[in-house]
Amino acid sequence: MKRFILVLLFISVVGSKLVYGQRYIQAFPVTTPLTIDGIHEPLVWEGADSAVNFYQMEPKPGDPGSEPTVCYIGYDHEFVYLSVNLYQETDVVAKVLNRDAITKGDDSFVLVIDPYNDNRTGYGFWTNPLGTQSDFRINDDGRNIDVNWDAEWTSATKIHQTGWTLEMAIPFKSLQFKPGSQEWGVNFGRVLRSNFETSYWSGTLTDDFRISQGGKLSGISPPVSRGKLSLFPYASMSYENNDFTGVDHKVKPNAGGDVKWQISPNITFDGTINPDFATVEADQERINLTKYELNYPEKRLFFQEGNEMYKTRIKTFYSRRIEDILYGAKLNGKAGKYSFNGLNVRELRAGEDGEPPSYFTTARVKRDFLQSSSVGLTAVDRRNDSSYVTSLSGDYMLNLGETWKLTGQFVASVPGDLLSHSAWFVRFAKESNIYHLHLRYTELGENFKENVNQSGYIVDDNRREVDGDISYRWWLRNNVFQYIEVDSRNNAFWARTNGALRSYNFSQSVEFYLQNRFSLEYSHNNEFKLFDKEYYNYRNTITLGYNTAEWSHAMVQYTSGHNFDRDFRRLSFGGQVKLTEKMAAEYNGDLIQFVPDNEGQSTFINVISLNYNFTKDLWIKVFAQSSTSSSKVYIYGMTGWRFRPPFGALYLIYSHDQEAEVMGEMAYADAIFLKLTLPITIIR
Repeated sequence: MKRFILVLLFISVVGSKLVYGQRYIQAFPVTTPLTIDGIHEPLVWEGADSAVNFYQMEPKPGDPGSEPTVCYIGYDHEFVYLSVNLYQETDVVAKVLNRDAITKGDDSFVLVIDPYNDNRTGYGFWTNPLGTQSDFRINDDGRNIDVNWDAEWTSATKIHQTGWTLEMAIPFKSLQFKPGSQEWGVNFGRVLRSNFETSYWSGTLTDDFRISQGGKLSGISPPVSRGKLSLFPYASMSYENNDFTGVDHKVKPNAGGDVKWQISPNITFDGTINPDFATVEADQERINLTKYELNYPEKRLFFQEGNEMYKTRIKTFYSRRIEDILYGAKLNGKAGKYSFNGLNVRELRAGEDGEPPSYFTTARVKRDFLQSSSVGLTAVDRRNDSSYVTSLSGDYMLNLGETWKLTGQFVASVPGDLLSHSAWFVRFAKESNIYHLHLRYTELGENFKENVNQSGYIVDDNRREVDGDISYRWWLRNNVFQYIEVDSRNNAFWARTNGALRSYNFSQSVEFYLQNRFSLEYSHNNEFKLFDKEYYNYRNTITLGYNTAEWSHAMVQYTSGHNFDRDFRRLSFGGQVKLTEKMAAEYNGDLIQFVPDNEGQSTFINVISLNYNFTKDLWIKVFAQSSTSSSKVYIYGMTGWRFRPPFGALYLIYSHDQEAEVMGEMAYADAIFLKLTLPITIIR
């Protein structure tokens, strides 16, 4: 065992120094502020260094990018600027107009910056040829991406005969960075949809957004910060008529807001009073073929800054456990090799069981070591006048070179004894954009879920678990196939208390993506579950898709199998398309039939969405979903105007909800919601 540990440490130290041919670009001091209109201005950039000669990550790793890209990056006392010429002979592919919805289904360009120059963390600013923006935080050397993070920045694009051009202006105030540093990490990435190509300036990455494999931006000179202070007050008015809750034609005004104080370039304080957590975007209904709770993403503004730090596998903090808040505060930042986040909030209302309102307190610290590895500590506490639950967690991520990684975590919780209220795992992996291989062992105490799910997200406990996945993609690019991908996911666990087998789950799949843009996938799943009795489940799935690598696509999927003593057949189908230049439509249908169906769970779920964008920041959205099992119908319409994107916005929302209750009686709920948020900068 000692010899094995020594070998791992040797590999990690050697791997941490395998930085090959790192590229540098000099930041250009811009003397005349740019007009961000998407038109490259050669005179402004005269004498500037440029990023050229991109290298493919896929489909031909190491080959030069198939189309030229010329990128310039500069700065003044307020902004980081970017101007890019993207040449291509094929037609430009661009469909997405919704913020934070860009994928590799469009032609696109991404700027990745690492202002701490720590080879682990950074920011991504992603734009397609329509000028649509996506921004995100990058952690754990690209393996943890938080797309819910938003920042103020400006971009514009122009499509022309030889390709398209792009300009960006990113305020220094939107970033956290190391004070006094004149060297940042940087990379530039391009997606060329017609060629299934992703390329990067720094060289051949092993996966998207790998900070440690990027280049360096030298000569950057951020301004000396005086401490930015901004207010985000809101005012809202709601009308509700709800049979489910007994609310009858109620009109309710509301007000509150957030404060953000950037104490220094690397430390931010957030406070909130009576934040409005009204649903601006509904969670889409999903069919659940398991007996476990579903996990939904966090969409609320207050939790976004720093929330990505809590994305450990054993999730001891799940922010959606917190509902309405009376007030809260949060501190987030990085000092030297230490990243930290602390949060404290008080619930507004008592729990459903009459328990008094609780205080939630979290603290997270991560310490960097070696080239791109880290170790972290997390404390989470929920308490009120009658009860408390506290958990303490330690985790590590050890990068053993470019593609090997060792991770693990240990969690203890109180009240209760340590053995039954604790959990841990260790995972060894080799992974890239082409292949993935991992082996993991996990133990979960028999009373662990009862404690940790007070503030975290754990689907089950009482486990000794082994899981291992392997996948590989072959880029063939012959006259028939673009690629073939195989995937094997395998899991089994036993009861920690008596050693009885509680579950196994073996899933195998193969996908063929053809040159004519059709794709065919077959998957088989074999599963055993021990709950009140033994259940043997299986399913076979065939999926036929068209153009699924792009935003505009269609698919149909047929599944048959056996699920918890019932046979079932499931037909899923859907797609999305641009009806006009400004209007997009999306539809998904999910029909499932159980035999026998004693509980009436067979259902047909329909989900349709229509979006009309007058501009990137002025739009109308209509969303509707229905489920036949409960006669549920939900209709949602929103008009949104981001007059000071992304935070200054005006929303008008209407929702209608109806569902059959006891004895078949229909219950209805109607709501109208108007909200205005106006950012105010007190200190720039």
